[in-house]
Amino acid sequence: MTSSTDHAKDPLHGGRLSRREIIAALGTGAAGALLAGRTAAAAEGPKAKQAPQPRTRLSGKYDVIVAGGGIAGVAAATAAAKAGAKVALVELQPFAGGVATASLEPSMCNYFHNTRGELIVGGRPLELVQRMVKLGAAHKNWDKHRGHVVFDVELGKLAMDEMLEDAGVDILYGTIVTAAVMEAGKLVGLHVANRSGNQVMLAGCVVDCTGDDDVAHYAGAPLHVGQGQASVHSFLFRLGNVDLDAMYEYFKANPSEYVAGSDINLSFEEGMKFYEDTGVMYIHHHGTKLKKAVQEPIARGEYSRDFGPFKKLDAFQMHGIRHNKTLVVNTGWFTMVEPDAARLSDIVREGRKMAQYVTKFLRKHLPGCQDSFVLATANAPGVRRTRWLKTNFTMTRAIYETAPRYPDAVGRGVKIQSHPLYRTDQTFDVPLRCLLPQGVEGLLVGSGRGASCVPAELFRCQPVTMIVGQGAGVTAAVAVRDGVAPRKVDIKAVQDALRKQGVNMS
Repeated sequence: MTSSTDHAKDPLHGGRLSRREIIAALGTGAAGALLAGRTAAAAEGPKAKQAPQPRTRLSGKYDVIVAGGGIAGVAAATAAAKAGAKVALVELQPFAGGVATASLEPSMCNYFHNTRGELIVGGRPLELVQRMVKLGAAHKNWDKHRGHVVFDVELGKLAMDEMLEDAGVDILYGTIVTAAVMEAGKLVGLHVANRSGNQVMLAGCVVDCTGDDDVAHYAGAPLHVGQGQASVHSFLFRLGNVDLDAMYEYFKANPSEYVAGSDINLSFEEGMKFYEDTGVMYIHHHGTKLKKAVQEPIARGEYSRDFGPFKKLDAFQMHGIRHNKTLVVNTGWFTMVEPDAARLSDIVREGRKMAQYVTKFLRKHLPGCQDSFVLATANAPGVRRTRWLKTNFTMTRAIYETAPRYPDAVGRGVKIQSHPLYRTDQTFDVPLRCLLPQGVEGLLVGSGRGASCVPAELFRCQPVTMIVGQGAGVTAAVAVRDGVAPRKVDIKAVQDALRKQGVNMS
């Protein structure tokens, strides 16, 4: 059995490598075949028969590597490239988007404007929405309503591909980070794996947009786990052949079924107008209890609130697109403290069963779903928070409520009041200090849920996590250009670069 100490020395088991070890190991001859150490057979002598060993090669050297291609990673990679850096994006899935696509949550909180109608959020988040509108993924009137910017999953993937390609980012889909390359406390690269085998990618700076702070974890940065208790997560699925006009007529005839009370708290009138104008049906996140359609059948024993590991199957959030007759269903919660591969594997398998169970019920009880079917289940569960940065400063709800300003701001968003989530006429800064790990140089965290904030919702919603990613990407690019650590970067130069990319910093 290999000990944890052995793993720390062995890159094939996810340990940390020094740059000198990598350069030496990637030299010519047989000694360059492996990145570290001898095999057990080699230790026994030259006559021992050796099994074929995985080879590791140096696959590239970049100014900035972005780990994780969710929407925050897309923002980070494109922003760094537009700031002049040579950039690579590494993503496990065969497409970009993360929670928005792999977890089937193609619904951006519409937090781009303040209550006066002024556009606050520009840059990469706005670019993504504009590209999706051009492709027909999102409706052109997205900015006329408080409802979410709901978009078609496949066209959303295409929009993000185009963003990355047009910015000149090297894209590595189907690739996972397995180790950090460290040199004297600085992260100088990543050990990755994909169908081409084990590889090392070197970087002037790395932006961790994995959402679970995987790179920071591998680099040994101090991290929190959870928020004092097991976080609640979701498994989503998408229905096809849904008659949303019939669903609209049902709500029009039964307005008490369309109950707000959580999420963005659209009134009945707002929800119906939203559908009439955009063709998007939005049912509040865990707010609409659907008394006639769901609660009464539960009372009759026709449906259960629990299914395997999932709880609260009577709390639905749904968003549908009329023109393609699809409906994303978000129901059922599961808990998990930190990333757990076995747990996640179980959730995906059980989630597929849950999707069929819920769909069978909806066909019978929710108008518009009679002829629907499960078109897709999520590639990955919708994880809300696991690991996040432990820093000297944490953005808390109390601080956020003051609409704070910071000299090291790398982004600005619209301040949202909680419960319900209403926009305000105030803004808040995302300070660089929330993205910098302690004790590790050459690394920034660029995803909202992985940054130093509590609760995660302060930075986690999709436009804000893109703001975080964009700020981290530009900071990384400027730091590499100037040859300094990210925490010592010229913040004015970063802010000037962000302004050039359409970020409102005033």
